[in-house]
Amino acid sequence: MVEDLRQRRPDVWWRALCARDLCHWDFQVLRLLGGAEVAVNRMDDKPFIALRLVGIPHLTVTGEGVFPAKGYVLVAMLLLAGNRRMSRQAVAALLWDDAPEEKALTNLRQLLVRIHRTWPYADPLVETSGPHLAAGPGADRTDLHTILRLAKSGVLAERVQAVLLAKGDFLDSIDSGGTELSQWFRSERERFRRIVLTLASEVLVEMTRYGRAPEREIDLIGEVMLTLEPEREESYRALIEAYGRNGNIPAVHRVHAGLTDMLHREFGAEPRPQTLATLRRVLASAPQPRVQVTGEASHAVDERPVLASSAASRLPGLPRVALFPPRPIPGRTLDPLHRALIEDVANDLSRHRTFAVLAPHSSFHVADTGESRRFASLRSAYLITGFMVPASERMALRLTRQPDEEIVWAAEYLVSPERLALSFRLITRQIAATLANEIERDQLDRARADPKPAAYCHYLEGQARLHSFDLARLRRARAEFKLATEEDGDFAPSRARIAQTLQLEWLMLGGTDPSLLNQARAEADLAMKIDPGHGTGHWMSAVVALYQHDFDYTAEKFMEAEVLNPHSADLLVHHADALSHLGEPELGWERFQRALELNPFPPDYYWWFGASIAIRRRRFEEAIELCARMENDESAIRVLAMCHGFVGDTAMARHYGRRVMDTYPGMTALDLASLAPDRRREDIEFCAQGLRLAGLS
Repeated sequence: MVEDLRQRRPDVWWRALCARDLCHWDFQVLRLLGGAEVAVNRMDDKPFIALRLVGIPHLTVTGEGVFPAKGYVLVAMLLLAGNRRMSRQAVAALLWDDAPEEKALTNLRQLLVRIHRTWPYADPLVETSGPHLAAGPGADRTDLHTILRLAKSGVLAERVQAVLLAKGDFLDSIDSGGTELSQWFRSERERFRRIVLTLASEVLVEMTRYGRAPEREIDLIGEVMLTLEPEREESYRALIEAYGRNGNIPAVHRVHAGLTDMLHREFGAEPRPQTLATLRRVLASAPQPRVQVTGEASHAVDERPVLASSAASRLPGLPRVALFPPRPIPGRTLDPLHRALIEDVANDLSRHRTFAVLAPHSSFHVADTGESRRFASLRSAYLITGFMVPASERMALRLTRQPDEEIVWAAEYLVSPERLALSFRLITRQIAATLANEIERDQLDRARADPKPAAYCHYLEGQARLHSFDLARLRRARAEFKLATEEDGDFAPSRARIAQTLQLEWLMLGGTDPSLLNQARAEADLAMKIDPGHGTGHWMSAVVALYQHDFDYTAEKFMEAEVLNPHSADLLVHHADALSHLGEPELGWERFQRALELNPFPPDYYWWFGASIAIRRRRFEEAIELCARMENDESAIRVLAMCHGFVGDTAMARHYGRRVMDTYPGMTALDLASLAPDRRREDIEFCAQGLRLAGLS
């Protein structure tokens, strides 16, 4: 019955194959129909090609007789002509340029009959309209039409598909015929190659934007480019850049070696200076080889499914600890390193599960303002305060139980540069041990690796510069962290912070240099290898993976980082932001609220993250309120433009829309929406819609 349907009504048979419920058809029946290719292509979400005009021309489905050779040329001519139309006289003159006009027109009529007879579908390949011929709807089932259509798509996957469909030259192996037809072949083949090669270069740049394109797709695109023009040096250069942006340095060397061999063999020449400059730039920005880590690092990971992991314990049942910066000697200012020391102690203590440590940004803010109302809002059960001892290099600290201010312990620590690392270790362990004894009389089990004194000083210098994220400060902070690693190659936190500065620089430069993300991921991976129990390496690895669109790895690493540092406010707010981009805004909002419990007076980026989450929860007025808490709204202008557009405040939406266009000249609404690492296409389209309401194109 199925075979009878195919013979009598090929148009109905084709529509059935293309139906949305194709997956319910039996695959073996499709094979019997000769439609195995149709089934496979449909299952792979690829367009079905009935007539191939690229590579060796052939009809991919069974028809009556042999499809005429000049029929392929005619269909290609019509597809490439303006409005897909040509006069009969022009077609006949090209196909039979050595024959009289009357004979050529007779040959054309016979060719049209043969095409109609061998084409198995009701939709015609060629339509006749008086003195003109036009490409019919059946011509849309050719690979040439599909390549030209997908090449104009705004979807990267479709543009990649267009390149991969070019499995050879245009009408390869067809005899070029007379003078006129030979000239047409030369010009159209050159035009086709330029289209495909230009498109291939563009998609290589776009797909490696985040440094993690599928290597197999780069390989296949490279095969297409080198098959079309094996001696085109620009193709090799595009591949060197693509592999470099993807972090595959062995492939970079392989392509360069192939280019060098080809040039020696064919031309007796060397690569051009532009190619050598590209190679040097790629190799210079490649992640450096990892240092050998002393000792064997354990990589034990919780084997329970990540998605099934329960959220960290809620905070209300845990005692809250606040740390204030030490008071300076009267008449003098506090050394920034001493303030950074206490901040680092607070960050390190956040890894423990028996108490919750308030983020130093909030506790330091309360200490600096001295407002009793704000101090009460911290709701801390324990407070750590201190002062610098006059005429010495000592810092006095004490731990008090609140609200009765009972002193639990007090001590003095040497804080000279060469003693900072030891002081850090003593302070952290004393607080942890005391609180553990006070809370559940259980010594906490994890101690931080001991950095060398100079390394730790550089680390604190870098930390102090990270409080303001401008490009110059970022680079100076990274320089300090690098000095720390030179002093102590096994100091994991400095590696993780180098990764952070690289990722932030990538973001500030517009997200166009994937080598920065590749270097950031290498540093974060090294931090995890040095100290698998330190959450910062997992945290930064997750952040980098998010912006590389490696979404499954992002979810896994954030969960591992949160298990290691369950009460780090900064980690929680970054995890919240990531969850919203992964399509889980409600879970993100829950973590955002918990981050605010630990850091009630946070830096601006907390409110920006919260507003971004609110947009994905469709809470636009709430997002506007969160942005209003920022001291500087410059980083949130896209968020404000969208939200005012969605709530119908056209004037404010246009105001922020103009600021967005001034900041990002030449970028469309979709371009800007795509900067956010959203997993779901509908989230990107939704944000683009909001920006269009604000006046962007």
